[in-house]
Parts: sequence; structure tokens; C-alpha cells
Amino acid sequence: MSYVGAWDTVRELFATAPLSRQRGYTASKFSFNSGDGRCALCGGSGFEHVEMQFLSDVYLRCQDCNGQRYRPEILEVKLERKGQLLNVADVLDLTISEAATLFEADREVLRAIAPISEVGLEYVKLGQPVPTLSGGEAQRLKLAGFLAAASKASTTANRAWRARARCSCSTSPPPACILTISPN
Repeated sequence: MSYVGAWDTVRELFATAPLSRQRGYTASKFSFNSGDGRCALCGGSGFEHVEMQFLSDVYLRCQDCNGQRYRPEILEVKLERKGQLLNVADVLDLTISEAATLFEADREVLRAIAPISEVGLEYVKLGQPVPTLSGGEAQRLKLAGFLAAASKASTTANRAWRARARCSCSTSPPPACILTISPN
């Protein structure tokens, strides 16, 4: 999730992989938003937008990258985590919960994704586009971004932030839904 800076940390890990070093790849090669590592046809979105004039627009899986967002040579770079070899597209397809398990030895990745999990979005995929989230999920993701920024700005090294919703609604919270943020 680039919204809270988690993807930046993962891109740095891919840049340090042996094949990346051999080829001279930097973290920018693993960005699907810009750079020359992303698929040239779909621009890193994984789909092509087809305008249908009087009908609803159609989104088709990109024929070049098969929805994986990257050029084939970028997908050759792999990280090994818990006996699994993962390319950048595989990591984007992980849920926050799966990423926390596979990257448990990577302290910076865990620190970056923790706020997303703490607001109850552990089921969201790392590469899930924000427009596909419900209104409530998008609000929780904003809160996670706030928590991530607050934890970076905190001068106390051991201060942990926790967000807890007193309801389990996944749409826009109703007025009775209270969200509390408190230092632990």
C-alpha cells in the first residue's frame, strides 16, 4: 500500500535482491506508478480501459503483462521468504495478513503495514487500488495513513499507536460508530 509508505519499503527490498544488483536496478524499477519497470501498454495498472460510448466502460486484463503490471524482466527478480520465491507481482497479490507472515523478519515492512492491520484492513491486498475499496474501508485506510505518519513523527521510540473501531461496519461508519485513537 503506497498510501502508508509500505510499498516503498518493499521496493527497496527488491532493489537489494542479487539479480537487481547484477542488473543495476534501483527501487524505482519496481514502481507501478512511474518508471520504466512498469508495463508499457497498461502503464502499470494491469488493465486496459475501453470506452464504450453509450454503455459502461469496460476494463480488460492487459494482454502484455497479463494483469501483473510489470515488464517480464522485472518479474524475473525474486525475493525468498519462508521458502517461497516471490516476484513483485506476487507480493502485490498478498493480503496485509499474508505479507505480515511472510515478511515477519523484515522489521521495516512490518512497521509500514502495521497501521493497516490495526484499523481492521488485514484482508486488503498490498496492490489493491484505492477506488476498489468501500467508503468505510477508504476512511480506515486514511486513518492508517495518519497513524503511519504519527508513528514516524513520534520522538518516543517505544510509543505504539492503536486504532480501534467499536463497530464492525465496512461501509461509511454510522453516527453511532466511534473510532478511538490512543497511545499504548
